[in-house]
Amino acid sequence: MANLKYSILGLFLLFTTSCDKILDVDVPDNLVHDEFWQNRDQVYAALMGMYSSMHDAMNSYHVWGDVRSSLYAPGSGDAYNASYGQLMQHDIYPANGLLSWRTVYRSISIINSFIKNAPSALEHDITFNPDELRTMMGEAYALRALNYFYLVRAFKDVPILDEPYESDNQQFDLSAHPEVDVLNFVEADLERALGDAPATFDDVRHRYGRITKNAVRALWADVKLWRNDFEGCLDLCQALDAQYASTLVEPLSWYTIFNPGNSAESILEYQYGLQGPTSPVYGWFAAFNRVDADGERYLANATNVRLNSQEVLYPPTSLEHSSSDTIRLSSFAMLRNTAVFNGFGPALEVYKFLGSVPYQANYRAANNRIPNYIFYRYREVLFMKAEAYAMLNRYVEAEQQINLVRRHCDIPELTPGESGEGVEFMSRLLMEREFELGFEGKEWFAAVRISRRPGYENILIDKAATDHSMGRPYQVIRARLLDQESWFLPYHLTEVENNPQLDQKSFYRNK
Repeated sequence: MANLKYSILGLFLLFTTSCDKILDVDVPDNLVHDEFWQNRDQVYAALMGMYSSMHDAMNSYHVWGDVRSSLYAPGSGDAYNASYGQLMQHDIYPANGLLSWRTVYRSISIINSFIKNAPSALEHDITFNPDELRTMMGEAYALRALNYFYLVRAFKDVPILDEPYESDNQQFDLSAHPEVDVLNFVEADLERALGDAPATFDDVRHRYGRITKNAVRALWADVKLWRNDFEGCLDLCQALDAQYASTLVEPLSWYTIFNPGNSAESILEYQYGLQGPTSPVYGWFAAFNRVDADGERYLANATNVRLNSQEVLYPPTSLEHSSSDTIRLSSFAMLRNTAVFNGFGPALEVYKFLGSVPYQANYRAANNRIPNYIFYRYREVLFMKAEAYAMLNRYVEAEQQINLVRRHCDIPELTPGESGEGVEFMSRLLMEREFELGFEGKEWFAAVRISRRPGYENILIDKAATDHSMGRPYQVIRARLLDQESWFLPYHLTEVENNPQLDQKSFYRNK
């Protein structure tokens, strides 16, 4: 694996009030053992470094989990390039830069360093409470599991690294481990995390922006669903129901989920603020003019991708429901910006991430750097439960979960049996997910998860190939997706060239 050897602690970008610069580093051996991990403050700084390292991986998380779904079409100008096009038309080559997993493994390496070295601070700082260290360790194991879960869903078989780089003398096994081994590793981390992670935090930003037991449960339920352990998924969701069933945002307050964020039904969000890195959401989903501090107009952010306008994402509703749920109401869910900016054509914008208020085109202006990235919220848990119940042939309970979401969007509930069974139900469920969770980063993963089950294979293929956003013929896209190995990404060319232990997948070897 290329570029895994670097001074791990020098990569920390700290969200602390006491340190606003990258840590000075020495050679790794001396730093780890002689200069760092000496007290509680250093351990806490390293903990924050684990979270901040995820920001650099955010584009990979989102691209791998969403851009191949039917929600996207090419953007315009320099913001769109052939790399995104390859993913959208399912014709992916190993040289594609979007395949690089460097930032994700860098985050994992930082977490590995924390897991190995943080306990040593107890020997040097008698004021450091062991119980606080235990909860921090729970956060670390959960974050490592989250990173590996992204990797395994995107690539299937990936290397497992559970040690930090601390010396040039270390030897690592960089071969790709089978998917089952990676998932076992993830579940082992989550089991420890559930026991040790904090129940909650008094500080609101930490309550939703750091790992808690509920965040572990949501992530683990997602893993169980990926592994077709439907009873295990429901067991984990049961504890989440006890915490969140009464917290669903009411219809006319739906927008608080996204602005200001950290709503009562949130489980885990990546926090952005006026200090620190800027949220990538505007770069992905906005294309509009605004006036900068000097009064000059400029293209603030060109979208990498835009909505596939041919997709019927937001079906019409009766007038009585037309103003209460603008996640689904197309005139506000996706705003068409008709201006032309420096040669860029018009684009559609995902308003739920960008706007300052519902029901009118009013953007966040000076605060456009702060939209949070939502990893898990309770409505997704309800969709997980619906999927698990359906796979257990408990369709009445499955529809009840969907109707809870619909009820809190003030749109008509499904009538008994309306969603059908089997393939019909799962196809409908994917659309229901898109209505609610569209552009939140996981819809390709959801389609892959469902379609890998025997008898459901054509769901992903038909969804991807019908009315293709780049105008590719149905049969062309279908042919590219018939082999399920195409649903997973190839290893980046550089990784294969620099790592003799990593063999390119057979499906991609001649590309």
